[in-house]
Amino acid sequence: MLDRRSFLRHGLGLLSGGAAGTLLGRVAAASAATDPNGAVGSIHPPAEFDPPQPPESIADLICEAAEPDPGICDWWSHVLPATPLGPLSVLQRHSLLSVYGRSFGVAPVLGMLGAINSFDELERGVEPWVHGMSDFAEAPVMVAPHLIYALARNCRGADDSCMIFLDASGVDLIEEYIKPAADRGMAVILDSQIGRLSPTYFIRRMIDAGYLAYPNVHVALDPEFATAPDQVTPGKPTGSLSAHSINQVQAILARYVREEGLSHKKVLIVHQFVDAVSDSWSMVTGKQSIQIYPEVELVFDADGFGSPNAKVSKYNAITSPTAYPQIEWRGIKIFQHNSRAPWASDTPVMTPRQIYGLDPTAAGWRMWAPPHLVVVA
Repeated sequence: MLDRRSFLRHGLGLLSGGAAGTLLGRVAAASAATDPNGAVGSIHPPAEFDPPQPPESIADLICEAAEPDPGICDWWSHVLPATPLGPLSVLQRHSLLSVYGRSFGVAPVLGMLGAINSFDELERGVEPWVHGMSDFAEAPVMVAPHLIYALARNCRGADDSCMIFLDASGVDLIEEYIKPAADRGMAVILDSQIGRLSPTYFIRRMIDAGYLAYPNVHVALDPEFATAPDQVTPGKPTGSLSAHSINQVQAILARYVREEGLSHKKVLIVHQFVDAVSDSWSMVTGKQSIQIYPEVELVFDADGFGSPNAKVSKYNAITSPTAYPQIEWRGIKIFQHNSRAPWASDTPVMTPRQIYGLDPTAAGWRMWAPPHLVVVA
């Protein structure tokens, strides 16, 4: 337990500072610090500057204010419990760049992450994206391997979950992904494709496995593959989730953050490419009744491949401030050219200036507001 607590504190320090100290952090800081236009929100301290971070507890706050000698601080830590001041926001402090796929070196057809074999390759591979986003993002870029934790497959009977879990295939998520990511100032996204299981099942499974105790681990749900009892192939037809089920997931995450005194809020990503604002139905039914939980940062991610015109149109519908005024956080998924799945590629791929709403598409469409999350597949 002591080793785990020490690691969690280490992870908190890395997350609080973003990607500072890593190759990506230096790239992002250098790019932003040299912005010739001085745009608001685009100037960051140089890489060698280490900004002060909020204290983790009341005891830390007292130590900082009184500036006693280290012995007194040690004494305070025993006398006064380390009561958190409140979980820190992830998306106010970082622009999240997640790299999607099953896992390193597995099934490149599913996304960019599968064509990468290590964290070193990941850092090198996303350098162009970090450069491009850092020019326009309002916060330093944090990279995250975006793992398909629960992969949907064809169903094998009425009682089948239609799921393959990554950790059930022998992958040690903590040692192979979560800890190495934290050491590099990265987050980890665990994505579930639902199948015939309840969305809350995946959250409880992640909690029981100890994954969500780590401050750099967050969650994604993919309604596309929610599967009806009489359906054989997940995603055909396209599935959906109710706002009620998403609120249930948020409630579990919020309670877990509170009860465990976690240092950071949990990000919950919901992928979506069909919405009632732009279509005759929605992949998130009853979306107007989505609730907001202070401990959870809910992101609706405009998923789906296609032209920039179609993608911007979907993004504007899915994140519409008129239809969904309670939704604060926004994301978009970018499908790079994939030689193994050329049909599932954006044509052409949006530029960073288009992604951040600075340039229109060929048809004149423009992102109504910049995203807080970019998912690259």
